[in-house]
Amino acid sequence: MRFSLRRVAVVLFSFGLAGAVPAAAAPAAPAPGPAVADPMLAKLFPSIVRIEVIRLRPSDGRLTKQWTAGSGVIISAAGHVLTNCHVTEDGDYFRCYLFDGTHLDAKRIGEDALTDLAVLQLDLGQRAKGAPPLVVTAFGDSDKLTAGEVVFALGSPGFVAQSVTRGVVANPSMVLPEQSAGRFLLRGENVGALVRWILHDAQIFGGNSGGPLVNSKGEIIGINEIGVFNLGGAIPGNLARSVAESIIRDGRVIRGWSGVTVQPRLEADGGGAGVIAGDVAKGSPAETAGLRPGDLIFAVGGTAVESAEEKAVAHFNRLEAGHAPGTEVAFEVIRAGARQTLKVKLTPREPAQADDVEIGGWGAVVRNLTPRVARDERLPDLQGVWIENIRPSGPSGQAEPVLRREDVLLSVDGQKVANVAELRALTERLLKDAPKGVRPVLASVRRDGAVISSAVELRAVDSRNTTPQVRKAWLGASSQPLTPKLAARLGLKAEGGARLTRIYPGTKAEAAGLQVGDVILALDGTEVAARRAEDTDVLARQIRQYKNGATVAFSLWREGNKLEVPVVLEEQPVPAAELPWHNDYQLEFSVREIAFDDRVRLQLPTTAAGVLVESSAPAGWASLAGLRADDLIETADGVAVQALADLKRSRDAAATAGKDWWVLLVRRRGQTLFVEINLKPTRPKS
Repeated sequence: MRFSLRRVAVVLFSFGLAGAVPAAAAPAAPAPGPAVADPMLAKLFPSIVRIEVIRLRPSDGRLTKQWTAGSGVIISAAGHVLTNCHVTEDGDYFRCYLFDGTHLDAKRIGEDALTDLAVLQLDLGQRAKGAPPLVVTAFGDSDKLTAGEVVFALGSPGFVAQSVTRGVVANPSMVLPEQSAGRFLLRGENVGALVRWILHDAQIFGGNSGGPLVNSKGEIIGINEIGVFNLGGAIPGNLARSVAESIIRDGRVIRGWSGVTVQPRLEADGGGAGVIAGDVAKGSPAETAGLRPGDLIFAVGGTAVESAEEKAVAHFNRLEAGHAPGTEVAFEVIRAGARQTLKVKLTPREPAQADDVEIGGWGAVVRNLTPRVARDERLPDLQGVWIENIRPSGPSGQAEPVLRREDVLLSVDGQKVANVAELRALTERLLKDAPKGVRPVLASVRRDGAVISSAVELRAVDSRNTTPQVRKAWLGASSQPLTPKLAARLGLKAEGGARLTRIYPGTKAEAAGLQVGDVILALDGTEVAARRAEDTDVLARQIRQYKNGATVAFSLWREGNKLEVPVVLEEQPVPAAELPWHNDYQLEFSVREIAFDDRVRLQLPTTAAGVLVESSAPAGWASLAGLRADDLIETADGVAVQALADLKRSRDAAATAGKDWWVLLVRRRGQTLFVEINLKPTRPKS
């Protein structure tokens, strides 16, 4: 949950996001719910769900994956779950744990950032045959709530299991003053502009967000959302019920918008009823109707605006939002001491912020423009694409000049891009036949009121240098320099040399009989001048002067004796960078065949088979499942992986069969373990 705080001394925090952690660290599924003594609560508990979410957040020019969790309550027999928008925000995959410990996948029906509410739909098709009907909790009338009334907060604190705390209502209609508490911003919306919270002292913790606040009758009278010092704040149940009904019916909440932003009456004017028009958006219905900044609005649609300062602002916003778009609403105002009525025909209220979209060819996360963004950033229109986040090492971050967050991309090579869909389609066309997957373009970008040009090299895939190198002579052994102190301890009077520390199995060095502890003093009579600790590469450089297959006389010292040993030098093994490689862009990990250096570095036996994980993108789908760099994949869905083709074949088969999970057996640091990757979030959305 994002906040804009004017005074940092005020402690205001979210319970839904406070515990967000990397997905690999997500706790295990909870055990069946606890026994409940109170009969009323015993009836409610089965309707409480724990919600696990994998959300996509812009970072480093891509949509990274993050695990988080919250609470919810079942409000219909059809499996609708009411929760907070800040729990579902940016969510790409949802799983709900029921009271008995079973879990069901869910999809988001819709969310409303302005009230911080959202509705999920449980996949009831996943329930066991013969499972009992879902337990549903009904709403009460939150308008009848009074201070001192006993309430219960239910949810999943700590993301572990369902629980309950008891308290009393401290204030049934709380407003957070901006002067002391700042603004509660969610997806660009000021939640406090509409919501008046139920303040209570039933203790809640991280993970309680979205859980219900119920009265002594077991009725929902609020949805827990925020914490204020050691108290909790809940969204009123009547508001939550109307929002949930709208989302279930329409997939969103449809509200009217006038274009006027109001604020409490000025103290200089003596206070009293109504609100002041602080801003009137250009071209808005309010401006068309003749409303001006400074007008005192005391009634909307025949209903008087409450007079209690900040509460008056929230009341005005609810009155306006309660009218449907297209409705002509009477605004009763006072201007220069004279009363007048202005007829305002409302238009639909658009979301403040569009969804994030990753455009890989640009190495950027972008958004469509919204009317709110256009007004706030003083943009002339809604044409173009907002750049939200870039990867410094990607095409946007390496452009000349570099592209930045808050730039608005207007055109590419002279072709205008009105929105994200057009940019995505244009990028695909430009990269379809691009030489080596790279396409230089000229981008026009609006920045700080100016339109600048930037040279950008779009890339279809991450660059990888696979240019083969000449492989020279090589010795299948590792060594350390013979420093004076080491020579003295070994009883040697040599002025340098290389002490062998490891003989690689299956090499010519092993066949020649070289042993760990041998000190190589000279090659064909030429001294090995490795005398300092930093001379680690002296022997290898000296060997590279020979041709592959050459037989060289090694002068060495072994257990007090000097020996001459002929050794055949062999060709340097193929470097890792030149081995076959595959990148799974969807699951965000890359693999390659095992290099000789990998076997040495990871101490893999010569019999070890499989493909090696070269990288697993941080906060990517594979990383989310626990796959790590240097994991050796030995089997995929139970079938042995001998080469890249085996792994790709298994991956394609899992996708074609619509499997939910792809199970890999990997070897990591001397032991094996299973890694299961959830394929459901990566499927195309219907």
